[in-house]
Amino acid sequence: MATSKETEALAELREHWDQMARTLASDRERVDASPRAQRMRFAAFATQELGSALEGTSILDVGCGVGDLWGYLEELGVHCDYLGVDVSSAMVERARAKFPKARFEVADILGWGREQSFDYVVAFGIHNVRVAGAEPMLEATTRRQFALCRRAAHVSLLTDRFGGFGPHALAWRAEEVLGMALLVTPNVTLRHDYLPNDFSVTLYREPLIDRRRDLLGDLP
Repeated sequence: MATSKETEALAELREHWDQMARTLASDRERVDASPRAQRMRFAAFATQELGSALEGTSILDVGCGVGDLWGYLEELGVHCDYLGVDVSSAMVERARAKFPKARFEVADILGWGREQSFDYVVAFGIHNVRVAGAEPMLEATTRRQFALCRRAAHVSLLTDRFGGFGPHALAWRAEEVLGMALLVTPNVTLRHDYLPNDFSVTLYREPLIDRRRDLLGDLP
């Protein structure tokens, strides 16, 4: 259940993204990200999971926007059970029109009544807008992502190491986000190497190395 601060932040974000989706002309403007930046964010996640590890999995895309992750997975040839959710009904309408074969729903995972779990629960750039209550929203959403995942929860964020953002953008300190993630699970990776203005944290159910039997050679 969302707190009052989280509810206020969510309402502000919903209004922001509804306006972006309804008033701007291109998908690049609607999601406030270039196609290159989006692909790099997705690639940082997919290569960390070695691409083929995503085959046949279930993926919940939180804050799916116009559905670009689904398009990226299609390009990779990854077959998975994908569901994209967004608090903005206007974004979901656009995603459904753009990718009619994929599943998209208007939903807030903090208030979601389902107990369905997914292999991966991912969120790309959903915390990049400056709103009141952003910090508790990040922690609550990340914890909820982890509760819904069977393998990993993944979050990408803007980094405060980059100085070229507009006034509406919210950049995060990687050390603080890592500390928050480590309160959820000790099995965390942080990537700060794929874009100058972005970083990500991935929270695993199990240590990553223990799932890579091919790296262990003849060890039992």
